[in-house]
Amino acid sequence: MKTHSASSGNYYSLFMLLIILLLARGVYAQNQSSSSAKKPDQNSFTPTIPVHPTIVGTGTFLGETRPLRDLPALTADEFNALKLKNSKRTINEEKSERTYPFAETALPKGEDGAWQKNMGTQKLFRSPLKNFEGQESGSRPSDDNGTVGKNHYMQTMNDTYAIYDKTGTLVAGPTDMNLLFGNKPGANRNDGDPVILYDEQADRWLATEFSVPKDGTPNYILMAVSSTNDPTGTWYPYSFKADIMPDYPKFGVWQDGYYMGDNNNSGGRDTYVYERSKMLVGDSIPKFFGIKNPYRPGGSGGFRVVPPVDNDGPFAPAGSPGIYIAINDDASSGTKDQIWIYELAVNWTDTAASTFNRVQQLDVTPFNSNFGSNWEDIRQKGTTQKVDAVPTIIMNVPQYRNFGSYQTIVCCHTVNIDQKGQAGIRWYELRKTGSDWSIRQEGTYAPDTNSRWMGSIMLNGSNTIGLGYSISSDGEYPGIRYCGQSATAYLAGNSILDIAEDTIWVGTTSQSGGSSPERWGDYTSLSVDPSDDQTFWYTNQYATGAGTPKTRIASFKIIDPLGVSNPAGSSGNQVSIYPNPTMGIFRIVPSNESCLTLNVLVEDQSGRAILEKKFSGKKEYSIDLSQASQGIYNIVIKTADWMETKKLVVKR
Repeated sequence: MKTHSASSGNYYSLFMLLIILLLARGVYAQNQSSSSAKKPDQNSFTPTIPVHPTIVGTGTFLGETRPLRDLPALTADEFNALKLKNSKRTINEEKSERTYPFAETALPKGEDGAWQKNMGTQKLFRSPLKNFEGQESGSRPSDDNGTVGKNHYMQTMNDTYAIYDKTGTLVAGPTDMNLLFGNKPGANRNDGDPVILYDEQADRWLATEFSVPKDGTPNYILMAVSSTNDPTGTWYPYSFKADIMPDYPKFGVWQDGYYMGDNNNSGGRDTYVYERSKMLVGDSIPKFFGIKNPYRPGGSGGFRVVPPVDNDGPFAPAGSPGIYIAINDDASSGTKDQIWIYELAVNWTDTAASTFNRVQQLDVTPFNSNFGSNWEDIRQKGTTQKVDAVPTIIMNVPQYRNFGSYQTIVCCHTVNIDQKGQAGIRWYELRKTGSDWSIRQEGTYAPDTNSRWMGSIMLNGSNTIGLGYSISSDGEYPGIRYCGQSATAYLAGNSILDIAEDTIWVGTTSQSGGSSPERWGDYTSLSVDPSDDQTFWYTNQYATGAGTPKTRIASFKIIDPLGVSNPAGSSGNQVSIYPNPTMGIFRIVPSNESCLTLNVLVEDQSGRAILEKKFSGKKEYSIDLSQASQGIYNIVIKTADWMETKKLVVKR
């Protein structure tokens, strides 16, 4: 009995010890859970929980403007006053320092794995086509951006706009940006961060800026849509209330709205959509709504913008949600280097039912956006002053295109290629053929010892890519250059920019002294000419020493030196030309009756038009180039549904 009693007591003691251990474990787990709740990892959010608008409202129509061609240009005294005002601005405190808490474990550990170290060897035949002086900026950064329409080029910057015809002749401005919006509440400040886009399908222009009073009165996003395709005419201006400071707002055109994303990391809404269809007709009460994006990439001192893509060419398939895109750096987030894709499904009938969600996280070749915690990143010749690389965001404007059987997005951002501070441009082509996006091409362009940054990239309708950017180093004053990818390389999807670099501006000095000498550009823009869907137009700033930046506007065209590829919508066999080579006279023969009305453009290898003519009503057309010189010519043939380019050899 004693033996039995002792054994029972031992079992009881072990049982009680087990209970105590389990209880202790439970308390520990609870404490750990509470600790984790205090520091949530925003990258732990799954893309399966859509969020809805947290603000729904209508804009205020400010009344149709006077024709912009009739508004007075700034006088020298007014421009000097603008520069003085801008010199007293304070930066957004959210952006005061960049942080990389996971830098020690971040990849890559050495050189960028997608580094293109050699410059392309294919030469442009003449470049640039146009190259003229744009506006002088009234501030640093310049916020220089612009876009091209069918007959004009419009440039906006802090805090002015100017409009040019395609020869470079100034036809309106430079004028205060806020004169587009009148002297109304929210439109009387001229605070800047402007954006200009061309709405190709509507044949209109969209101009925006923000109003951020910082005195307790509301913040506004100001937007104006041209009433016709002539930007020098009248506009429909609107103001929309916004959360906190809608810093660094970036816009995109989509079929069902004008989409916006901004840098707002203080708990406010950072994703907005505005009712495009009503704004295009000057309606007095266009709707809008705002959403707080819970899936923003983290780190980097809070400066994170998730911009919308801008739809060039034909619209996305009907009903397609709008798209936003961002980069995620593992040095900031502790996760992986990725491209993040978001979708915003708009419902204007029941606005509150609209949804926003992160839908894909695409792994990319590891990159490094870490140039240090301050904004002094890019070396310049003849000075110790460095300028800002703006390395934590997708650069203006991420572009979407619908080619029917597939859809594309091209975008770029600035990276530290060698862990030593040399900047290169990481670029991507994303492609969608089914339900998901994938990375088709990616590369980091840095073909010598100079830094390249402030990039803007576009894909045209002939499947050639253009890329414009700033360039600088210890041995190079800041300048403006561009390069590209031929249709042949694009078809191969080889991730190589094979078109040799060319120059828009050779720098003659560096930026130093004066107010905010480290601020450079903030953004710039490349655009595709809707007249031919081939020519690229680019604007960027250059340095004037201690003064505020000046700008250039240039256009260029890439002609595939290895054979013209046919753009989407053309099988490559819609027409035949013969004889080829020819002594001068050749014939164009459509393959079927749907091709009977043709617009034909003959270009020499510099891109200069030799002949333009419209043909219709026949099954064969004759063209005489007997007076043209010997050489190779591009025959661009277009209908309402497709475009095809052929090479023709004139030989005698």
